[in-house]
Amino acid sequence: MVRVEKAVTFSIGEKILKIWNMQNNKQKILVVDDDKSILKLLEINLKMEGYGVFTAMDGLEGIEKFRKNKPDLIIVDLKMPVMDGYHFCWNVLYEDGLYVSPTPKIIILSARDEKLDKGISKKIGVSEYIAKPFEMETVINKVKSLLESETMENKKKIIIIDDDPNIAELIMANLPSDKYEYITAFDGIEGSKIIETKKPDLIILDLLMPGKTGYEVCSDIKTNPATQKIPVILLTKKREHKDRYIGTVFLKADEYIPKPFVMDELLKKIEKLIG
Repeated sequence: MVRVEKAVTFSIGEKILKIWNMQNNKQKILVVDDDKSILKLLEINLKMEGYGVFTAMDGLEGIEKFRKNKPDLIIVDLKMPVMDGYHFCWNVLYEDGLYVSPTPKIIILSARDEKLDKGISKKIGVSEYIAKPFEMETVINKVKSLLESETMENKKKIIIIDDDPNIAELIMANLPSDKYEYITAFDGIEGSKIIETKKPDLIILDLLMPGKTGYEVCSDIKTNPATQKIPVILLTKKREHKDRYIGTVFLKADEYIPKPFVMDELLKKIEKLIG
């Protein structure tokens, strides 16, 4: 049976710090538009959806706000004084003529629903194009779609292969959902198929399973050039030195944890291997 550490209690100071961190971990949106009414409308509605919002009334001010606040997404009007939307996007997306990474998602707003504008926007790397006048629901849906897809892209994928569903469920319940996505398999054959198709960032693998054992699965992973660099954490009820040796030296697994284990120990090993 897996041991789980006692629940953590927080002091008042720790609770305040936790709330402050939650507020400051909001996804940030920069809105750039010279129309004050549109700017305010977008700001109010985006804040109601839980986003941190910054605003600017021209492209030059937008560049300053972008560099200072590092937003996750930008909504920008095309036609503005001082610096228009195209020049703003170019300054955000490119440095010395090269596409920078990482870059924020960008939604272009324009009073002109023209194919030329859409084509140029797509060519320079803009994510979405919305013609004015627009429905607020359309903007909100586009924002959510872009930011959710970015979040999924950034999540590390973990495959848990264990014939004990209780172990798999316990691990899944403790993996931070904002950092990791997970897939489970309850035998070595199923696990091997998932590894081949999903290409995970890390594999948590039980050694003793019916049918295809963890030894065989690990051997397949580490001898296949396509998967040999994927980190593997072995789980086993055995504590013998020979099992650790076989797992980490002969099979070239990256970590080895005997059962029962403390969940925090597993989470630290995951963090160490894939962040």
